[in-house]
Amino acid sequence: MDKYVVGLDIGGTNMRGALLDGDEEQVDELKIPSEANLGIERLIDNLADFIDKIRGDKKIYGVGLGIPGIIDSTRGVITAAPNIKGVHNYPIRDVLREKLDGDIKLVIENDANMVGLGEWRKGAGKDVNSMIMMTIGTGLGGGLILNGQLWSGAHGMGGEIGHMTINSEGPRCKCGNYGCLETYASANAIRRMVSEAISNGSISTALGDRAKAARPGEIPELVMEAALSGDETALGIWQEVGKALGIAIASLQNLLDVDMVVLGGGIANAWDLFIRTAEDEAAIRGFDAPMEKLKIEKSVLGDDAGILGAGYLALQK
Repeated sequence: MDKYVVGLDIGGTNMRGALLDGDEEQVDELKIPSEANLGIERLIDNLADFIDKIRGDKKIYGVGLGIPGIIDSTRGVITAAPNIKGVHNYPIRDVLREKLDGDIKLVIENDANMVGLGEWRKGAGKDVNSMIMMTIGTGLGGGLILNGQLWSGAHGMGGEIGHMTINSEGPRCKCGNYGCLETYASANAIRRMVSEAISNGSISTALGDRAKAARPGEIPELVMEAALSGDETALGIWQEVGKALGIAIASLQNLLDVDMVVLGGGIANAWDLFIRTAEDEAAIRGFDAPMEKLKIEKSVLGDDAGILGAGYLALQK
């Protein structure tokens, strides 16, 4: 009998997932609203509905869930999740198990960890033993693959790369700290830098006028377009992004000595605008031997990485 699992990537608006066979090949895929903003009860109902729809008449052995937030994977508990209304220390694995067949194994992990697993298993890092994943979107998430194993930490919080301190006197982060990597390398960081440039008058008129008229979600794309056309303010912003990433990469490599760092997420679409600065900064700050052997690569799986990682982890468990 074929062995099937479901890999799920849960967002605040939608959930995407796939049915995978024992060879980690996608059999079917599905996308439905998560409605996480309406509360955890609605999300649980939608999760159960998703799993019922995608499995059809096939027997499911495991389900992997990638959820943005702080996840205690050992206990199957969402410690905190900003995109899910009213969640604090919520036992999602136990609650969801009651709605599903009792013999289905449920694996819960932070979404960036699942993305890292997917890229390591099927994507840019498929030929390496140890890898660091950075997902650079609205914020910055991370995942660590060490000696062929996901490292989620002693308390399920390993890999929170976005909250490494890059500058102790830097801007305040949403986590409450100051100068986190996320405040320099993320969509939120780019919006902050644009806003500051408008306030102090250091932005070009063309970019400033377009940014003032744009919706917040459009600003990183505007800054990328402006940089490609030679706008000095925009180019400077991407250099700041690259410098912060380079500092983080050097620090992580000095500590962990991995084979590869993979950068993904929407901000990675501006790869050519920041990667040289990141590489140069990392080379200056990192130890020569491990930095010379380190590969820094762009994600190749895109939105499928988290789904494939979740499915793989469900198969392994």
